[in-house]
Amino acid sequence: MPIDADLYLDRIDLSRYTGTETCQLCRVDSLAELLSRLRSGQVCGGQCPHWPAERVEAFQMAVNAGQVLPRIPALSVPQPVEAGLFDVNRPTAGCPVLVTGNSRLTQQVLLSVLSTTTAPMWMLSVDTAGHTVDMSLVYRTLTPEAIAQAIQSGEPSAGGFTGRIILPGLAETLAGPVSALVGRRVEGGPICAAELPLFFGSDWGRR
Repeated sequence: MPIDADLYLDRIDLSRYTGTETCQLCRVDSLAELLSRLRSGQVCGGQCPHWPAERVEAFQMAVNAGQVLPRIPALSVPQPVEAGLFDVNRPTAGCPVLVTGNSRLTQQVLLSVLSTTTAPMWMLSVDTAGHTVDMSLVYRTLTPEAIAQAIQSGEPSAGGFTGRIILPGLAETLAGPVSALVGRRVEGGPICAAELPLFFGSDWGRR
């Protein structure tokens, strides 16, 4: 029986997205109680000002990530796909840039989540020799220099990218060095792709 790849479901930190505002409709005593209510459908979008429908859907994607993300077999060897810049929903230079590697596994998972948004953004695939993000950090194929080069060579116009540049959460420690190389702020994003709707919040459109 094949072993599934680690999609880092256990690294999802929902506490960073819960906020502190509550009312009589959504008040809970703990994060665990909130997650239990989300799983059972007791938190319904639109009933509470703190829980519009899109926020409930974003949390449910993260809470149920094991059922939402595709099951991917662990790869014994790298499986590279095309590297470069890909547009999602007709972005402009000011739209966010999601940096990733050129592993078939990584892109399959990421695109399954991006298929749920109407928000325009860029997906910038760095040539990591087909390694997943975690293994590309081990084998040093995802480096600040490689990311900076991909950003600079992939810029869609003379003015370059002006939107947020977001690294995979596992590569967050590279944000500072990449920022120094490209001369602008670079940030770390979620570790698990299922967090992206929560990470973008109201900027994440829903299909």
